[in-house]
Amino acid sequence: MTKPSRISFTCRAILAAVILLIISGCTNSKIVIGPLYNRLDDQMRDEFHKLAKWNDDQIAHFESRVGTFHVWHRQEELPKYAALLTAIHASIRNRGTTSAADVRNWINTAEKFSINARVCHPVNFSYDLMQTLSDKQVNFIEKRFASERKKNFTKYLDSTPEERRKRRVDNIVKWAGRIGFDFNNTQKRMLTKAMAQQISLRRQYYALVDVWAKDLFIIARQQDAPDYEQKMRTQVNKLWTLLEKAHNEEWKANRELWREFGYEFVQSLSHDQRIHASNWLDKMGGTLQDISKDKPSFKVTNNPEHGCIVGQPISG
Repeated sequence: MTKPSRISFTCRAILAAVILLIISGCTNSKIVIGPLYNRLDDQMRDEFHKLAKWNDDQIAHFESRVGTFHVWHRQEELPKYAALLTAIHASIRNRGTTSAADVRNWINTAEKFSINARVCHPVNFSYDLMQTLSDKQVNFIEKRFASERKKNFTKYLDSTPEERRKRRVDNIVKWAGRIGFDFNNTQKRMLTKAMAQQISLRRQYYALVDVWAKDLFIIARQQDAPDYEQKMRTQVNKLWTLLEKAHNEEWKANRELWREFGYEFVQSLSHDQRIHASNWLDKMGGTLQDISKDKPSFKVTNNPEHGCIVGQPISG
């Protein structure tokens, strides 16, 4: 059972910008981005193998799901990412051509990418694999989940809210600098102000995940139940919207905050920043298009039981 990655509402709200940072180091050349993109599969494998000692059939099952996800994401999603970057590139190049509605549409599009990745994640096609887990494997996975949550919460408590906000601002500025985009003082103040206005829900999130995980492993041990797969699917899907449902007003306020910040930030761009960012986005869009056309190393099964299929609607 792979560990679902959590995507916070803040990250989703500014995903259009974050996409650029997480898939690029200090350049947007295919020579660099291609290997980084290909390495994402290895990271998924590493997480999978850390969870338990798997038998050959379980490993083969997981590999087929990862391969299907990789092919789908490369061929179906990367061209959409490229199209979004191209749209942003054309809009921000000249002052006065970007509206608040444009920025909202970009963010909504990026959020849709995030939802697609969640629906097509290999974990959603591995419930039959989960049913083969031994008691020993389930116990080990549960202990690892608990250990990771404890470690993350302890790290969270080690700093003050002010320190955490400063660290986030510094990281954004640092990563932007690595692609040659330098925040000016006004923009740094804007970002700092937005971070301070954001309603912190981290403690609430950790509490919700603790309850969610407890319920997850109760279900995981009921492998003979006739509705096992449906219960597991429902429980896993709950993870993605824990805060949105439990603290909806605060969640929506934070979401709106970052939408407004996105527009204000675009409006603050200087002429040189616009030209640099526009050129960079244009090249990155071309790079993603090129990567999407590369022949995948995985064997394409086109089996919808293994994952989302290129050219077919996503259901979920």
